[in-house]
This record gives sequence, C-alpha cells and structure tokens, in this order.
Amino acid sequence: MAEVSADVQVVDHEELQGNVARLFQHVGAPPDHAAGIAEVLVAADLRGVESHGVNFAPRYVRGMAQGLINARPALSFVSQRGAVAVLDADNGLGFVSARRAMDEAIALAAVHGIGAVTVRNSNHFGMAAFYAMQALESGMIGHATTDGPPHTVLWGVRRPIVSNDPIAWAFPTATPPAIVVDTALTGVKEKIRLAAARGESIPADWAVDDEGVPTTDAVRALAGALLPIGGHKGAALIVAGELLCGALAGARFSPEISPAIVQGASAHDRWNCGHFLLALDPAAFGDRAQFARRADEFAAMVRGAEPAAGFDRVALPGELEWETSERRRRDGLPVSVASLRQLDAVAAEVGAADGTPFVKD
Repeated sequence: MAEVSADVQVVDHEELQGNVARLFQHVGAPPDHAAGIAEVLVAADLRGVESHGVNFAPRYVRGMAQGLINARPALSFVSQRGAVAVLDADNGLGFVSARRAMDEAIALAAVHGIGAVTVRNSNHFGMAAFYAMQALESGMIGHATTDGPPHTVLWGVRRPIVSNDPIAWAFPTATPPAIVVDTALTGVKEKIRLAAARGESIPADWAVDDEGVPTTDAVRALAGALLPIGGHKGAALIVAGELLCGALAGARFSPEISPAIVQGASAHDRWNCGHFLLALDPAAFGDRAQFARRADEFAAMVRGAEPAAGFDRVALPGELEWETSERRRRDGLPVSVASLRQLDAVAAEVGAADGTPFVKD
C-alpha cells in the first residue's frame, strides 16, 4: 500500500529520477554525471533516507549554476600504487567522484583482494550506503566514509569542529537483502527540528546549545551543535574518519570546510572535502559463496533471536531500508510536496521550468 498524506505526493521513481537528471544537465552536468547524481538522490528517498534525497538537489543545482561547484569535473587519478589509488574530484560533486572511486576500488580488489581509493577536492556525496553497496554487484564487501562541514562538537569541545563522518559497510549475502550498515556518528538534526516545531524536548545526549552545554531544549539545540553518538567513543570514530578523509586523502579537515550549508545556505559552496572508499573480495580470504552462506547463517541467527520488549521482530542493518525501497519501487515513491515545490522553484531560477513540473496538479 502506498504511503500517502496531505503533504506528500506519490510519484514514479524513474520519472522523478529522469526529471532531476535533466535539471542537472540544464546547469551544465554531462548526461552521464547528471543521471548518476539523480540515481543516488532517488535511491536515498527509496530507502527512506529523505535527509539525503531529492530535497537536497536545489542546493546542488544552485551551486553549479553559480559556479561554486564544477558541473563538468575532469576526474583524474593523481597517484596509484598496488591496491591503492588517489582520485582528484576537480571540485565536482562527490556523487560523481565517489562512484568512480568505488568502481576503481572494486577493480583493484579483483586483482589484489583489496582496493582502497581516497578522493580529494570533492564535495557532498549524499547517502554513504550507495557507494558501499556498489561492491555488492561484484560479490564484494564495500565501505565508504567522508568528512564535511563542521556541525558537531568533539568530546570535551565547546564549539562545533567536526562533521558526522558517516560509516557505511555493505556485506553480500546468499539471499537478499544484503547486510548494509549506514550510520552517521551523530544524532539526526531533522528530528531536532521536528521536536522544536512541536514544542517537544529531546534527549540530553543529542545536542549542545550555543554555549556547548548539553540541552534537552530543541530550540536551543538548533542554535548549537550535535553531539557524537556514544560520547567519547563516537567522537573517537569521528577523529578516525577525519584522518582517513582529510590527512590520508590530501583533502580539507571538517574544521577547514565552509559551514555555510549547515547554517542554512541555499547553495552548496566549495568544500574541498575528502572521501575514503574500500572494497574487499571475499574470494581472497577463502570463497565468495561460502562467505555469503555464512552471512546468511548469521542473519538467520539474529532474526531468530527473541525480540526485546516493545519489538515485534528483529531485523539486520539495512533490512528495513531494503523493504522500504522494494515497496516504494512497486507502489510509488512518496515525496513531500514542499520538496517538489523547491525543485520547481530552482528549475524556474535556472531557466529549466519548460520541462515536466515536479508538483502534479
């Protein structure tokens, strides 16, 4: 059954993907880049990760239209040694460079059993899980992470200094769905915004106010910064991500990246951030099919565990997102009317409003 409300329009995901791609083409992106960007954005909405879906597209489009982001980046490998490569994104969106980097990591893993590729001079890459999941098509394990603008405090730090440096892993299984881990290392700012709009409080470990003090007041939290999940443990993982995506990739650290987007800017500016992509071939460790069967066995053990109070089932990471995606592919993709209106607005801004409107009458 389709998910419908007064504020939502159910659309065909392929039609939406095509219309979004044409929007990026209009501001200069090559057809293959535009299609790839649109695919990642719609994939996020299909999986229920709306925070990284088409609602973010207007900021990318404006960034390209204003010349802040390179719409036609010339990707180039600046270094390669054995199973390792370094890709320069030429100030393009991370959607393009991270995808190319994971393709290379998979090719390297096919030869060496492991492939690691860093990306520099890049920008936002959206849903991290997409790039980890690329490896699944080759029966491999994929990993992806990135840095970004500062909106999070580290343990013991008063002001925001790091990003949420997400961690994504994708593990092939003999039967779907694959096991997909995709988690930011902070809470979700959208949930704080919702609590503020409703006049509700938030847990004390979600955010700090503008003085760096943990708060349960959602409005004060919006003026402050996010807290790492798990306190000092989450903060330690963010530090690791910063070193992989900043120092190792030869890119900027989060404190060196413009915070304009997290402060509400309507256009994505130049970040020069970094990504880290990894592919592992189970065949190099034994046998691909055996790994997938063992992954299935583990999944069965987890699903067969007794649910805790308040839970009606036990699911593996990525399982609910896979089910959501399958349902939305079949029944239609619910997208907020507000997001569709924003797409129509940016289409008018850049002179691309002669195509199919995003909001249907």
